[in-house]
Amino acid sequence: MSVQSSLAMAAEANNMASDEAYHDGGVSGVDALQVEKRYGEERAKRLRDDTNDQFIEISLSEKFKHFQKDPWANPAMIKDIRAMFPNNHCQLLILGAGWGGLLYAVRMVQAGINPADIRIVDTAGGFGGTWYWNRYPGLMCDIESYSYIPLLEETGYVPKHRYASGEEIRNQANLVAKKWGIAESAVFQTKAEKMVWDEASKEWRVELVQQREGEAPQVLSIRTPFAATVNGPIHWPKLPGFPGILDYEGKTFHSSRWDYALTGGSPEDPSLTKLQDKRVAVVGTGASAVQLIPHVAQWSKHLYVVQRTPSAIDRRDQRETDKEWFRKEVATSAGWQRERLRNFHQHFTTGKQPQSNLINDEWTHAPAMVAISGNPVGPKSMEELPAYMKLLHSIDLPRQDRIRARAEDIVKDPSVARKLQAWYPSWCKRPCFHDDYLPTFNRDNVTLLDTNGKGPHRITAESIVVDDQSYPVDIIIFATGFRAPFAGSPAEKANCTIIGRNGISMSEAWARDGPTTLHGTLDCNFPNLFLSGPWQASTSPNYLFNVDEQARHAAYILTEAQRRAKGQAFSVQATPTAVEDWGVQILMHAAPMAAMAGCTPGYFNMEGALDRAPPEVQMKLARSGLWGSGIEDFLTHIEAWRAEGKMQGVEVET
Repeated sequence: MSVQSSLAMAAEANNMASDEAYHDGGVSGVDALQVEKRYGEERAKRLRDDTNDQFIEISLSEKFKHFQKDPWANPAMIKDIRAMFPNNHCQLLILGAGWGGLLYAVRMVQAGINPADIRIVDTAGGFGGTWYWNRYPGLMCDIESYSYIPLLEETGYVPKHRYASGEEIRNQANLVAKKWGIAESAVFQTKAEKMVWDEASKEWRVELVQQREGEAPQVLSIRTPFAATVNGPIHWPKLPGFPGILDYEGKTFHSSRWDYALTGGSPEDPSLTKLQDKRVAVVGTGASAVQLIPHVAQWSKHLYVVQRTPSAIDRRDQRETDKEWFRKEVATSAGWQRERLRNFHQHFTTGKQPQSNLINDEWTHAPAMVAISGNPVGPKSMEELPAYMKLLHSIDLPRQDRIRARAEDIVKDPSVARKLQAWYPSWCKRPCFHDDYLPTFNRDNVTLLDTNGKGPHRITAESIVVDDQSYPVDIIIFATGFRAPFAGSPAEKANCTIIGRNGISMSEAWARDGPTTLHGTLDCNFPNLFLSGPWQASTSPNYLFNVDEQARHAAYILTEAQRRAKGQAFSVQATPTAVEDWGVQILMHAAPMAAMAGCTPGYFNMEGALDRAPPEVQMKLARSGLWGSGIEDFLTHIEAWRAEGKMQGVEVET
């Protein structure tokens, strides 16, 4: 059976799971065929020919670039680029100062690299990545803090709540940077424009541009033998492409650039007092919107929530951390955070669940999320996919039915409650967990503008228009998300041109052939460049864990290569044979990930574009994607590879 035909069957299964499978899940009195029919209808409403191109890439648009202006940077704290590269050289250049870049730096320092030899560049004005940019009211992580915040065991830090605030997470990033001596290595408001491999010197030639507030751009060419691309998955904001955004005469901003001067309040104090006489529209109902909408509703004169697709809203159950409980029940022994994460991942299976549930949150009660995290007991071939899809629906439909019922139980107006129900499987969009979002729609000053899957019609000078009805507003907040996390190569993630060995462009090579990596860490065409996944690697709902494991792997490879080079300049890269073999292994483990076929459009499936790809592209995507057996199984393989000590498939050339 071809990949294309199997994916078509998966899409059909998503749109028409069997009645037997649904009732096997324990839900009685519900017509599963009607539920699946509704899934298909709602998906069809949202399918567009322009798929991911329906959005405006702010960072790539001169007309809209004002939406990405940094509201947080303190110019006095931004070090001059020339002072940071006095010899136009560094030993290791890391692209990205978010948690991923920090973890790469920390693991390299732990492996013996001097922090003074590391430089971290980022367009932001500080550490934190998405937690630097996003500071909207209500910002929290949706993974429990005891698992999400890295290096808790090493720092001894105890998170204040079960779910940490954005400010707490960002402050912890700054603490980590100081503890490992990395704080002085950062070159902020700086972007790598182009990287070119120099075979003769075995170095990367990098063109950097620093754009400090109120100053002309500074361009600097540097050299570095080693580089790492750790530009996170959600940091380039996007806007919807409907007409009139620039015609609007009121105030607008993207939620990742929150304007507290306009709304009142601060990241530490969500008292949005300046909204009390304002009519506000929030465009979007994804994960960011779900958290900020209750705060805007509390303070604004009137709030219009503009919805294309509702999120599935389960309970969060936030609570303060009792330090005595934390000591006795969480930080119980050495390695506790890794064991907690292992237990978390073990719940993502359609097989036997672990005997204990250390985290016991709603993620661990959503086993059908294996469709995006991978499944250690998932299908081994595409022929098994139809039966697997039937199984996933039997697990998931009762959960989604409960969440739809939750909306009806909480929201008093039945017509509004119905519009807030998510009609798609759990795995089609990142699930949301919140205790205040749904009650917000019981407020007299809140109006849901449901667009029936189409989005607003247009914006005028003073109004937002939905179904030819104009709604005058004073402020429009775009909570419309970020560039799709799986789109493009690491070059696109960094908005950077990367030219490797023999003049190969990463953007062109990956678009044509897909990645050619070993373990998602080294691409054979780009020596001395360490990647951070998730392509040809694995992932977790806790994305930072995935990046941290890639960082550990990269640190091992680099230090082992240094040992073998014995002080000589060298290049380290995967061999062509190794990357071909790894691509085949990824393909052989790809079947569990095919469940995404037939999902309602969203960033997981590039707004439906993945389903439309021709057979040869589907095959390339399967070889390029995630390790379908889950992250713990993936780590078993790469940890065994390291333990063998042979660096099988990696060559070190002096």
